[in-house]
Amino acid sequence: MELSERKKKILSAVIETNVKSKNAEAVSSKQLQEEYLPKLSSATIRNELNALEEMGYLTHLHTSSGRVPTKEGYEKYINELMHEKKLSSKEKESIKSSFANRLLNIRDIIERSAKTISRATNYTSIVYSGPSNRAIIKDIKLYPVSNSTQLVVVVTNEKVINELTNLGTNNEQELKAAADILKELFAGKQLSLIKDKSFRNRVVTKELKKYKIVFDRVLEIIEASEESPKNISIAGKDKLMDYPEFNSVEKFKKAVSVFENTESILPLVKSGSDLEISINVGSDDTGLEDCSVITVSCNIYGETKLTAGVIGPMRMDYPKAISVLKEVAQTIENSINNEGEE
Repeated sequence: MELSERKKKILSAVIETNVKSKNAEAVSSKQLQEEYLPKLSSATIRNELNALEEMGYLTHLHTSSGRVPTKEGYEKYINELMHEKKLSSKEKESIKSSFANRLLNIRDIIERSAKTISRATNYTSIVYSGPSNRAIIKDIKLYPVSNSTQLVVVVTNEKVINELTNLGTNNEQELKAAADILKELFAGKQLSLIKDKSFRNRVVTKELKKYKIVFDRVLEIIEASEESPKNISIAGKDKLMDYPEFNSVEKFKKAVSVFENTESILPLVKSGSDLEISINVGSDDTGLEDCSVITVSCNIYGETKLTAGVIGPMRMDYPKAISVLKEVAQTIENSINNEGEE
């Protein structure tokens, strides 16, 4: 719905005033007149507020209270009215300093990113890295546990994969022999190569065919681990308590329960192309209907997509959060490129 310039100014003013408010107070016509629109009468501002409420962009909590934005109001603001907020030199330097030391691996990157974003925005942050084809296998071990259960341990340069499964044998000597063959074939190889069926067909020697069940199951475990959301880091879960919207213990517990469930949290942190911002206001499909989620993606090491996001109340400082996410993503890309040049 097209808004007049005056309505746009008033809607922006209501949202920005409400965001700055420590206690999420409703915004009155008098406050808008004093702080934003001194040339307009209170009556004119009230008429415009009534019109914006009828359009669905504002609402009021009590008959005599001021207005607060609705989900539709925030979406209108984000899509049409919001202005870029530049970070200060001090804020940028603080972000860069978090990545000043050498980035050791993907896990290190996502943990540093999550802590940095949460600290810079004062919101809960989530960082996730997608499947990494650069991960290199270093070791494979197979251990007997019971007659029907064995432990598979695969060590890569990025993480340790371990899973209990049934390999068809619990004989310790057979498991060690199979593990030795697998290690000889795959140690030093990238996961992308291991997933290549033609490569796998070439390396399945007569000796390895004796352990076909073991071979197939170990590769299934490796492939499944690359699709699972294990490379995920969440920082600042308790920061939601800083906002009056979550003063209710039930609301806070509901939000935290979502963070504990990777199946529900993963859809939040999937974004579009590189450095493209994605915003979800009122994430009803995740159980975070009182929250908004902002995410940005970037590529690391040329192949792995990293997605970073913040979760906060709908009444969040969107321009600030967006600027922080972009700065972190750009800093990570620059840091990775600089390491590659060295």
